Amino acid sequence: MQWPFVKLLALVVLLQCAGIADHSLWTPDEPREAQIVREMSLAGDYLIPRLAGNAFLEKPPLYYLASAASYALLGDRFPEAGRVASLVFALGTLLVVWLTARRLYSDRDALPAPLILATFPLFFVSSHRIIVDMGLVFFITTAMCSFLIAWRERSRTLYRVFWVSLACSFLCKGIIGLAIPGAGLLLFVLWHHDTGFLRDAWVPQGVLLVLAVIAAWAGVLYMRGGYGYLHTFFVYNQIGRFIPAGIVYGGGHVKPFYYYLYNIPLQTAPFSLLLIPAAAYARKAGASERFLFSWLLGGLLVLSLASTKREIYFLPMLPAMALLIAWWESRPGDSRQPWEDRLMKAVSGLVAACSLALPAAYVAIGGSLAVAGLAVSALCVLFRIVWVRFRALHFMPVLLGWTLLLLVWTPVVIPQLDKGKSYRGMFEELGRIVSHSEVIGYRLTETVEALGPFYGQFAVKNIEDRLVFIDIMKRREAGYIIVLPGRMDEGLWRELGSCAVPAYRGGGGMRREIELWKMSSYP
Repeated sequence: MQWPFVKLLALVVLLQCAGIADHSLWTPDEPREAQIVREMSLAGDYLIPRLAGNAFLEKPPLYYLASAASYALLGDRFPEAGRVASLVFALGTLLVVWLTARRLYSDRDALPAPLILATFPLFFVSSHRIIVDMGLVFFITTAMCSFLIAWRERSRTLYRVFWVSLACSFLCKGIIGLAIPGAGLLLFVLWHHDTGFLRDAWVPQGVLLVLAVIAAWAGVLYMRGGYGYLHTFFVYNQIGRFIPAGIVYGGGHVKPFYYYLYNIPLQTAPFSLLLIPAAAYARKAGASERFLFSWLLGGLLVLSLASTKREIYFLPMLPAMALLIAWWESRPGDSRQPWEDRLMKAVSGLVAACSLALPAAYVAIGGSLAVAGLAVSALCVLFRIVWVRFRALHFMPVLLGWTLLLLVWTPVVIPQLDKGKSYRGMFEELGRIVSHSEVIGYRLTETVEALGPFYGQFAVKNIEDRLVFIDIMKRREAGYIIVLPGRMDEGLWRELGSCAVPAYRGGGGMRREIELWKMSSYP
């Protein structure tokens, strides 16, 4: 491998490491996932994830196991050490994408693929958080890329990698880890009219492996919690999300069918624009590109049919997007149409606009003018170096410019944002106030349930029933009460005021308002 390529790949690693350890846990997902990892580590129970002492049966434990390992190694010095698992999974995903692109194209044409993926805003932000989906994206990417190369090269070994990765996908997030690859493969078979791979793909053995893993997980659930655990995981949290909301699953994140069509282009800008010319050549695409399109469209269809939708659910399709954009970019420049060049100029314009907007945004959230000036100066120097070195290439200056933009501004912006988003100081103060007293709360979020023990070192008993909450207050069964003002009605405020006195109030801005009340003695 030539030295310039080594340096550019090192840039990808540096980008992924930037911003990992310079901020506290951010909502919505990190507090819950971090506390699940912490409880798993403290209890030594690495099979059933738990939150606030209760079984958390939305997902199997594989990602939590990886995160618990990093927490065990670094947790004493770095409370948010669970992020290291996401970092490792992200780097693994980028490595798989690069190796796949090298097998499909040349060394030079392969390099944009991991850079594009690493700089998709959705991938970049997710890889810096403790979320299960980063484990899922790694195993689905490994499964699909292994299948593609195995199919091209008739490699039975890589077919085995496909089946093992598929089983691990299930152990990360359940049925969706099988549904996304399954839909992609089905579309590919229908489009390409090729079932010859079935002879070499270890289909019977692979299906048995996946079924054995599912059965093993079901066995663990049944032994730990009987039919109730099985129903909660498979029926409520898995099947329930694929039927109309409210029939079985009663959680949130219910979005319309077309949610991803308008959300994902924004989450993958500016390079999502370049998927348009790639799609325009779909009819002329080779078998490998048909597979990538099938992966992307199959996942989109599965996720669109589900009643619950979030942008992070789309992560497993981003590697396919990156590879398709890299494929389009690898085509000879003289074969491109004028409208394709205009799209590339639009991408360059978006990068330039972000370069101008970021300093203003940083200062607007309280950042220093001096720091903003230093960041802008550094970027100007780096942009000049990139332009001189890579201007002969069609796409690389824009891609490297966007990468450097993220690399320079991430360590500047994230700590500043953390001042407005962090709950750490708030819950540490709450912990000092309540000390070892019993704490209850009414209809608390998972964030409050998680951050109480994580940062405050106190447990909080969450009560969902209004009458039970009032009864416990009247009988003075706890020392302190945590409430979310937005979830209290006038009657509850009266009952609370008759039993307790305010002890702390925090939040506002980018944080939810939280109040702590101290239980008063009997009149």
